[in-house]
Amino acid sequence: MTEKAASENTFMGNDRRPAGLTQPRLLRYYEWSLAVGWTLVIATMLAINYRHENWQAMETARTQARSNYQRDVIYRHWFAGSGPVYVPVTKNIQPNPHLADLPERDVVTTNGRKLTLINPSYMSRLVFDMAAQSYGVKGHITSLRPIRHENLPDAWEAATLKAFSLGSREVSSVENMAGASYLRLMKPLEMEEACLKCHARQGYHVGEIRGGLSVAVPMEPLWEIARHNYFLNSASFIVLWGIGLAGIFVGAAYLRQTIRKRDEAERGIIALNQQFLHRTDELETANRELDAFCSTVAHDLRAPLTVIGGFCQLIRETPADKHIDTCDYYTGVILDSTHEMENLITTLLKFARITRDELSRTAVDLSEIANEIATELRLQEMERMATLTIAADLTVNGDEALLRVVMRNLLDNAWKYTGKCAETRIEVGVMERGDKQVYFVRDNGIGFDSSQSDRMFEAFHRLANSSGFEGTGIGLATVKRIITRHGGRISCEGEVGKGATFYFSL
Repeated sequence: MTEKAASENTFMGNDRRPAGLTQPRLLRYYEWSLAVGWTLVIATMLAINYRHENWQAMETARTQARSNYQRDVIYRHWFAGSGPVYVPVTKNIQPNPHLADLPERDVVTTNGRKLTLINPSYMSRLVFDMAAQSYGVKGHITSLRPIRHENLPDAWEAATLKAFSLGSREVSSVENMAGASYLRLMKPLEMEEACLKCHARQGYHVGEIRGGLSVAVPMEPLWEIARHNYFLNSASFIVLWGIGLAGIFVGAAYLRQTIRKRDEAERGIIALNQQFLHRTDELETANRELDAFCSTVAHDLRAPLTVIGGFCQLIRETPADKHIDTCDYYTGVILDSTHEMENLITTLLKFARITRDELSRTAVDLSEIANEIATELRLQEMERMATLTIAADLTVNGDEALLRVVMRNLLDNAWKYTGKCAETRIEVGVMERGDKQVYFVRDNGIGFDSSQSDRMFEAFHRLANSSGFEGTGIGLATVKRIITRHGGRISCEGEVGKGATFYFSL
């Protein structure tokens, strides 16, 4: 790896991300993933809350049903332990036909009021009817072998009674009764001593399960409370969901802004590093050119000065009788050396100004510039056999004045180094290399040794086979400096006696 490439890697931190593309592509994916995840969490919590409210309503109904059951059992126990209970005969309370074999079923008070004996089951039925009318809570004493036909169990009660025979002590579930939802709960009733008065003839014994007491609690009021609580909780969850989403998106926006600032800072650092490397490149080039300039001053400028000094000394030593004619010749040589020095100094000044002027980029037609220069070259040597082929529509974006200098130097060199050919052939065109357009100037001139390609663009460098051709060695160095300022590259290839081709891109 070259020292320059190593420096670039050091400054770039081995980061191959193009400038402006450092924004994480997965950030929006993460942002929406968090939003979806948060939504799923809230939805799960809503579902759990919904199930909890339903469960709470059922547990409340189940607790109420157990309370009613315990109350009814306590009443029954009190009733059974207190002995016979008589109540007035009314339209709703008639003598129990199933107690007709008891001699004391009906009695008359001293004031002639008729009373009838009621047993615990009858009392329970009367209480159940009152509770159903007043509170909607239904109760039912039933058995698989009831004394009264009206006490036959329904399908749910029959299944529950069978479960009691298998050992169950309580059964409850939400069922539909007469088009409404009820929590039905049923527990077994065991045969007691006081119950044998009515049920001994059915073959029951004390401790046996003779039936069950069923309680049905309406669920609609409890469902209404559950829905109300669920809606309140849902509103809270929705507010929490909105706050969470706002936090996610605001946080993501802040993170994007932070990344953007970081990228801008990173691009700024990269730009500064590139400027530093470019400046380092320029300084290295300037140092090389300074070395070459020193050599030129030491050689090319000293030679004319030596000539001038030598001929001035000859003028002083010339005899008086030959002074006029001899001095005229000597002064001519001195003037030629002076013009040579002036041309060299002017060329050096122009070369130095190339890097100081600001670029003014516009659409530049290289084909038009090349045709203009070709016309001028033809007019200089109208007798030369020359074929100049220039591709059309070679339009680029750059500084027109500087690009004209590029085309002038390349075409002047091609024209100069094909001067000794039987027929001059020069071609200006474009080709594709990768994803770039590369422009070229090709000639069939004297060419050069391919081993000299790396030194072709050094200032003041002359080809070994260029003797006999005028030049200062500044032209190609000027071309390279202009192309570099346009962010492009220039290269060349050639073969001695077979011509040369110069390629450049912008």
